[in-house]
Amino acid sequence: MDNYDVISILDQSWSKQGLMEKIKKGQSSEQIVQEFIKKNKNNLDILINLLNHKDNDILSYMEEIANCELNLINELRKKESKSNIKVKENINQLNPIVKIYQEFQLSSFMKKWSNQFVIGILIMISLISLTKQAWA
Repeated sequence: MDNYDVISILDQSWSKQGLMEKIKKGQSSEQIVQEFIKKNKNNLDILINLLNHKDNDILSYMEEIANCELNLINELRKKESKSNIKVKENINQLNPIVKIYQEFQLSSFMKKWSNQFVIGILIMISLISLTKQAWA
C-alpha cells in the first residue's frame, strides 16, 4: 500500500462530518479515539514509521493546528454570547414592563412608601368605621 493511500484512508476515517455524527449520537471523545485506533491500527503504524523517517515536527504542527481550531471556537462562542446579550438588552430596552421590573427594588419601595401606605390604610379604616357608625 502506498503512503498516499494510507494518508487518504486515515483522512476519510477521521472526517469532521463523521466525528460530528458520532458526537451527536453521544459518544465521548475518548471512545471515538479508541475506536479509530482499533479500526486503523495498521495504517497508523505505517504513518508513524513514515513520520519518523521524514519529519519529527509534524505531530507538533498538527497539535498547534488543533490549538488554533480550539481558539477559533472559543472566539466564536464569545461573539455568540455577546450577540445574545445585545439582543436581550435590545428586547429589554424596547419592553417598558421589563424596564420597570428591573428598576423596581422592594427595599427602596418599602423605605419610601411604607409609612405613607400604613397611614393611608389607617385613614381608610377610620373612614369606613365612621361611615358605618353614621349609618347605624
